Amino acid sequence: MNTSLPYTLQNCFATARDEAEVSSLLNNDIYKFLMLDFILAHPEYSDMRVRWAMTVRDPSVHLADVIPEHTLRSQLDMTKSINWVTEADLSYLRGMTTSTGRRIFREETLGFLKNFRLPDYQLENDGNGGYNLSFEGSWATSMMWEIPALKIVNSLYLYHYAKKAKVTPSEWNGVMTKTFARLYSDIDTMKWDNRVTFSEFGTRRAASTDIHRRVLEILQSELPGQCLGSSNVMLSREIGSSNPRGTNAHELRMIPTAFEDDSKDIINKMYEVDRQWMAHFPELAILLPDTFGSTFYFKNAPRDIIEGHTGARFDSKDPLVAIPEYVNWLLDNGQDPKTKVGIPSDWLDAHSMVEIVRHNVDLIGNLTHGFGTGLTNNTKWTFPKAKENFGPFGSFSVVIKPEAVWREDKGEWVSTVKLSDNPNKAKGSPERVELFKKTFGVEGMENQAVVV
Repeated sequence: MNTSLPYTLQNCFATARDEAEVSSLLNNDIYKFLMLDFILAHPEYSDMRVRWAMTVRDPSVHLADVIPEHTLRSQLDMTKSINWVTEADLSYLRGMTTSTGRRIFREETLGFLKNFRLPDYQLENDGNGGYNLSFEGSWATSMMWEIPALKIVNSLYLYHYAKKAKVTPSEWNGVMTKTFARLYSDIDTMKWDNRVTFSEFGTRRAASTDIHRRVLEILQSELPGQCLGSSNVMLSREIGSSNPRGTNAHELRMIPTAFEDDSKDIINKMYEVDRQWMAHFPELAILLPDTFGSTFYFKNAPRDIIEGHTGARFDSKDPLVAIPEYVNWLLDNGQDPKTKVGIPSDWLDAHSMVEIVRHNVDLIGNLTHGFGTGLTNNTKWTFPKAKENFGPFGSFSVVIKPEAVWREDKGEWVSTVKLSDNPNKAKGSPERVELFKKTFGVEGMENQAVVV
């Protein structure tokens, strides 16, 4: 091995060093901790029994043909066995404050984390080149598997693909050189317009923790006024530039609505959860309206949500469409868009962010972005050999979402639903998806390619 090369498998992947890819609970997105604090504060939610499942959206990706099962189990076991939260970790979380100086996390949440252990996982080869990976437990415990498991799967895929394809040390160095050249090219593009700001949201599909760390260090050095921070708690702590940045995720609406069967009750529950979130974190009252369709959400939003929210994240609709729709809704309801935050966050790149800013920066008070996989796993089409023999090399679309909730009233598991503004991202059993489509309609939805 030529150790003089800047990039080697050993310094890019923990598994190459027989180490855990995820060795700390803080190697996670901040929104998991924010949602945990909210869930634990609401007893009606904390003990809901939830089953989560992995979905590989790209049918050409066959994880089991690349990642050995024993290696995947080993990494999952190492993460599950972690003595998760140290006193130093708790002190860091305890010291986080909101923009108004209020402590973010309740002491009860820190006490929960001090004794926290991940629940068991279920893993099996599906016989078709894939893995069935799922997690089950109370909402407050099972939710914490999502990001670590995705980090493990993504890093193992790249590492074992390179090993299986017998990529040489020089070839791997070329892969990473090209990947980081793309990063510097993106940085140059963003430097042209200093109105482009973003938070790094790439934890769940990062190529590896080692690569993620290098990316963030470069961003902090090259774009100190434009890269506002990271959603990753551990790396934010290490680099020390700012508190980790984030709000909440679709699960916050998917899980409670799965306990309702009547359309009116489903709609009321969606808005009730957002109302409760706004009361719990008034400084982080960012709407995520696309869970069941942004157009419906805006048209039917209660007055207190219209007036009390602080902004919106646009996750599955073209921002050039979503931002004007949001701004017009605000104006129609007597709200000043200049007081709101807008956060596009779905498969962005440097050029698209420049375009979004050029068209929309004067429409809204604070337009910033959530920049994810395109930063931390920009490895597509970097394979150094003539042919990708084991499926596509590089980043791919994989998610772990709440799949079902246990309904005591029915004595069975009931599917959760996510409709999305992009129907290609819809999730749920056919009968439940149909119920939610009848409830919310499909206005404003448009099929788009799913890249991540």
